[in-house]
Amino acid sequence: MSSFEHINIIRTKNDIIWLTVNSQDNDNNALTPKLIKELKEVIISLKGKGFKGLVISSSKQNDFIAGTDLNILLDLNTKKKAEVFTSLGNQLCRHLKNLDCTTISLINGKCSNSGLDIALSCDILISSDTKKTLFSYDDIKQGHYAGFGGISHLIKRKGLASALNIIRKKSYSAPEALTIGLIDYIVPEHKFHQTAEYLITQTSEQKKEKTSSISKIWNKKLFLPKKINAYLSSKKQLSTPQNDSENKAIDSIIKTWKTYNTSPDATHDEAASASKLLTSDAVRHHLKLKNLYQQLNQNITATNPQTQQVHILGCGVMGRYIARLCAENRFLVSIYDTRQSALEKLLPELYQYLDKRYTHYPEKRQSILDKIVIDVNNIGLNNADIIIETTPEDKHAKASLLHDIDQQIKPNAIILTSTASLPLDEISKGMKTPHRLAVFNPYHPVFNSPIAEISLHKKSTDRTDIESFAKALKLTPIVVKNKAGYLGTRLLMTYLNEAMLIHQAGISVRAIDKETQNMSMEHSPFDLIDIIGIKECLTTSEALADRLGTDVPSILMQKNEQGLRGKKSGSGFYRYNKGRKKHPLFDKIFYSFSQNIKDKKIDKKLIEKIINEARACLQEEIADSKELIDLVTIIITGFPIEKGGPLYYLEQV
Repeated sequence: MSSFEHINIIRTKNDIIWLTVNSQDNDNNALTPKLIKELKEVIISLKGKGFKGLVISSSKQNDFIAGTDLNILLDLNTKKKAEVFTSLGNQLCRHLKNLDCTTISLINGKCSNSGLDIALSCDILISSDTKKTLFSYDDIKQGHYAGFGGISHLIKRKGLASALNIIRKKSYSAPEALTIGLIDYIVPEHKFHQTAEYLITQTSEQKKEKTSSISKIWNKKLFLPKKINAYLSSKKQLSTPQNDSENKAIDSIIKTWKTYNTSPDATHDEAASASKLLTSDAVRHHLKLKNLYQQLNQNITATNPQTQQVHILGCGVMGRYIARLCAENRFLVSIYDTRQSALEKLLPELYQYLDKRYTHYPEKRQSILDKIVIDVNNIGLNNADIIIETTPEDKHAKASLLHDIDQQIKPNAIILTSTASLPLDEISKGMKTPHRLAVFNPYHPVFNSPIAEISLHKKSTDRTDIESFAKALKLTPIVVKNKAGYLGTRLLMTYLNEAMLIHQAGISVRAIDKETQNMSMEHSPFDLIDIIGIKECLTTSEALADRLGTDVPSILMQKNEQGLRGKKSGSGFYRYNKGRKKHPLFDKIFYSFSQNIKDKKIDKKLIEKIINEARACLQEEIADSKELIDLVTIIITGFPIEKGGPLYYLEQV
């Protein structure tokens, strides 16, 4: 074999090849054509040489192989480029799958997308027992997959229905992956080599007998966990794709399966289908936005959480969300609220989240719980390094609270407010040191967004500490202009208000929500209003109306006067029973009637309204670039990714 730049190879006396991936081009072993070619050359050179086994591992601390390098994906912008790349990766995995010796993946760290394709091309998958080890096909959410053949191998291993359900979930921890049969064994990292050698020595020459013989020997003789039966069976119903891009990727996988089932030709077709998806407009937009995320995070150093104490005032939805983010990322958190009922919601909600997220890591659950203190006497305010105010959007109440905070905290403490609509100069008038105040507004948890809006007071000059804090919480900071509604709230309320105005004109709630789904809007407006809350939407809408001259929909005021609060109270624009949406009979009749009204042009009105507001935000320089405005619009309104964002779409029409 020749020398290699990105992989290290050792041959032991017992005829086992130990291949370690160590990419020199990136920190996470993300695949590039050079790395794939080197791997392919090694695999081909092993054929027919009488080796007992090949073991693939990583020299990176936190990654096995974290998919394909983003810069490479961005460059695959023509059909020819995409076909060449997917074919190269597909050839690698086919050679690996057909190798005439036992092949093992030792997985420690992130294993995703094309990296998971390579792992699934091996006979045996062994994972470490650490929390940093995660498995995912998360590119599916963005409408594409690598096409190296791993999905076909997964379908052969688990069946179509189970495989599709597996790839739709965001990620799996090692214990979860073992439970569903995605991997074969979990062992401590220091037992990796011993385990691999044992399995290789126990295998026979016939590949078909490998897995069954290994399982019998392993389960009887070793202390490691037994392979658990897959949780998902082929008879289970498929879950519904969450967006149109994902739906197209899933349809592509199903089409390949229908044509070739589990024959070897399926892996070839997987490559061809993947290359088509990679060059689609929707996927190109997804990749550009992903690249924008990376650019925004460049040159930002995360705050050291072990040296920072966070105190939160307000235990509403946003306060509880930020408290959990801080505790998950190792900050010591105290939270205060004058409402005992609000404080009582914190721990049950947190328990429920932690039980689901950290099922197999009880020590992590306890560590997070230990970092949160319910501070009924507001004692933490005096000692905190970062104070975050998350109270309701009431200008006078916020101004009074910020004045009191300013009087009591340490001289070098940072004051953050999560206001989504009120300008800083209005709520900071009573403060002696308003330069310490800034907006820190993670988007509502319903959006599951990694973005936090940041806006500085006019007397502030340095945003470094706030950006570092955001990055420590694994949030991407976006700096926006200090103006009512900032960026995300203006765009969101424009969308929701227009939907309510259309409803007031005679179109049913269900008809409007259905039409937005037909438009490929990811978020239906009335579902969003009910989740966020009627009163919260009204307060924000009124704040923007006073400052930007927009309209407050009368239906929103009527709902609030009727005491309807949305999903949390069981009734808003929809009715709910134990959290599940119900449709009253009269609404079904109105919905059927509304469907026949074509002259209302719901889709055109909504799209035009969002585009006009995005253009206004650009003209007012609310954000640094049109790309940022497009990104936020897609996240917070669910604007169709296929259109690339409202400002990009405007340039194309």
